[in-house]
Amino acid sequence: MSNVSKKKGLSRREFLKSSGVVAAATSSAAILGACSPQVAPTATPTTESAVPTTEAASSGMNCTSAWANPPAPVAESDIVATIDTEVVVVGAGFAGLAAALSAAEHGAKVVVIEKGTTWSGRGGGIGVFESRVMRELGIQLNKEEVAREWIEMCGNRSKESLVWLFLNNSGEAMDWWLDKAQAYNLTPMIWGGNYKGSNYTEYPCYHMFFGGIMEQGRDPGSNLAWVTYEEAVKAGVDFYFETPGEQLVKEGDRVVGVIARSKDGYKRFNASKGVILATGDIGGNPEMCKDLAPLALRANKSEYYPIGQNTGDGHRMGLWAGGAFQDTPFPTMIHPQAFSWYQFCFLFVNKRGERFMNEDTWVQARSLQTMMQPEVPWAYAIFDSKWPEYVPQTLPYGGGMFWDNWRAYGQEWTPDMTQATIDEYIEKGEWGWKADTLEELAEKIEVPVDTFVKTVARLNELVEAGQDVDFGRRKELLFPIKDPPFYALKFGGALLTVVGGLSVDTKLRVLDANQNPVPGLYAVGNVSGDLYGTDYPIQIPGNSHGRCLTWGYLVGKAINEA
Repeated sequence: MSNVSKKKGLSRREFLKSSGVVAAATSSAAILGACSPQVAPTATPTTESAVPTTEAASSGMNCTSAWANPPAPVAESDIVATIDTEVVVVGAGFAGLAAALSAAEHGAKVVVIEKGTTWSGRGGGIGVFESRVMRELGIQLNKEEVAREWIEMCGNRSKESLVWLFLNNSGEAMDWWLDKAQAYNLTPMIWGGNYKGSNYTEYPCYHMFFGGIMEQGRDPGSNLAWVTYEEAVKAGVDFYFETPGEQLVKEGDRVVGVIARSKDGYKRFNASKGVILATGDIGGNPEMCKDLAPLALRANKSEYYPIGQNTGDGHRMGLWAGGAFQDTPFPTMIHPQAFSWYQFCFLFVNKRGERFMNEDTWVQARSLQTMMQPEVPWAYAIFDSKWPEYVPQTLPYGGGMFWDNWRAYGQEWTPDMTQATIDEYIEKGEWGWKADTLEELAEKIEVPVDTFVKTVARLNELVEAGQDVDFGRRKELLFPIKDPPFYALKFGGALLTVVGGLSVDTKLRVLDANQNPVPGLYAVGNVSGDLYGTDYPIQIPGNSHGRCLTWGYLVGKAINEA
């Protein structure tokens, strides 16, 4: 979900392979499952401890990228300390923190190892199917309807059992977390700006939180992670920061620990119950994106933080340990927030001054359509001085991110927040412009004047006729552009995260190429796969954060029951 305070966001880690007991090593040819159709691995004894080696037998393209090559095992003599525990969580983002807290509350001794200097959080809130906050507001959703729309928007490439796992359990996970958040004086609010069209429908289930004792100006997502971290510490979880995991340790087929690198040297963390990968996405690794999610590299910018993390470390470790990826290309979360944060639905033009799409759509479509345009991968939203009058008329039919503003469910829309943001863009002169004539506006945004003026004239003809025969925008959302001053806002797609990863089952166990669990290995958050395919759906806005919470909550129970 896009970030309310317009910042970036998220941290995580980097890890790889083993020594002593056994490392999950594979040949570079075998790893090719990542870039071509995956096949079942065959174990080939190469040492007394039987290090498995995957033999490639796939048709399709070769993949010789460096990221696919497993590292050499860490020598036993290089390990300076061994820490025995029951559960090791690799990564202290929201998913990893939720997993650690849940596992500890269910009785496990838990250690978290983290690449960064501290825990991390990003985003504006959490999207779930239901919660007590929603029930108090009388918000009830149709589960079957949401599931159908989710699966359809994912091109039928999401694993339906996981979609239903999320819908059936995200409410319980949210209520579990609400108890903790409210103890820290965080006040929940349901966002009321969801898109209300019959297609691309978004539902009012995005939970935002305000207050607390976090320093002012931090992303709301930081509050989410902070609360979970504090509760995990209270539950007895031990944290090792600046300690990136680098190798999964196996005994036979079972993952039994992680070797991590610290300032003091390599440390081995033995996990008698299992290892939970929670290392974030691959958005910070251009080579992995090139092979697994090439669309990610076409966005105008990448909005992840801290820089240097979210580099697919858990993806690689899981792959080398015998796990398989979901089908590629991985889906991406690309929202139109690379520049201005408002687009509305009035008129979009490209760098040639031409209209190119139905403006009555959702955030992913706006982003991807702009990325397909000639000359530059962005566009301009055009409207006139009557926009404060027009916008509220559109909201019963549309709305949503970058159209509506951030307001509570049931709260009336006002133009104040939006106007202030637009004025700021215009003052800076980078993402917003205002002019008294269409010709002057075209010159300011450097598009062909004649083409631009004709494009606006054509739109006004369609408005007058009451039917958009060019792109099919609904008649309720047709408004003219006639009254000066005229406005232009630059917008384009920004990569928030790549939401594809290791194949998992409903217990969040990592699966091999035959869809059998890799014993002792789990994955949550964006290192886990199969919940999304083709695209990132937002029937439930903020469901990526919702997945972090729900998968973390569920895996804590599952790993203790295994």
